[in-house]
Amino acid sequence: MKQLVITLIGPDRAGLVDQISNIIYDHQASWQASSLSNLAGMFAGIILIQVSDNLVTPLRDALSEINGLDVVINEGEKSPESQVMQHHQLSVTGNDRPGIVKEVSQALASFGININKMETHAQSAANAGTMIFNAQFHLDIPESLSLNDLREKLESLSDDLMVEFDNNESQ
Repeated sequence: MKQLVITLIGPDRAGLVDQISNIIYDHQASWQASSLSNLAGMFAGIILIQVSDNLVTPLRDALSEINGLDVVINEGEKSPESQVMQHHQLSVTGNDRPGIVKEVSQALASFGININKMETHAQSAANAGTMIFNAQFHLDIPESLSLNDLREKLESLSDDLMVEFDNNESQ
């Protein structure tokens, strides 16, 4: 059995997920995890599946025949656990401006933190007429790292940035 990570992008349309799921099912693959979104009229998805070695090529061929969809398939890899990590969620909120994701991701990388998942959105602030940016991160944080040190670093990026951590969430 192989684990495959499938990324897909193309114009969104009704029935697209059904078409993808039928192909995966027809090739006796097991849908393990996914994140699917419509962004500006484009379908964007990433799917983790498990499939028999002998069905990888036929599955790849069938998915690449979906009209209008760009498909990339990579074999999954297990990353070596070199140090003990804690799982945390981080929420960052502030006035929207260019560079927030760059600055936060750079700060996280400087502490050796891996971003497992990131979701972002900007929305109009009620009664303020400005845009508020929010990012949610699922992180692997080295056990030896002080969350207070990380919080100080992130809060120093901007006066209006609010930083919140959860309590050691399991993922």
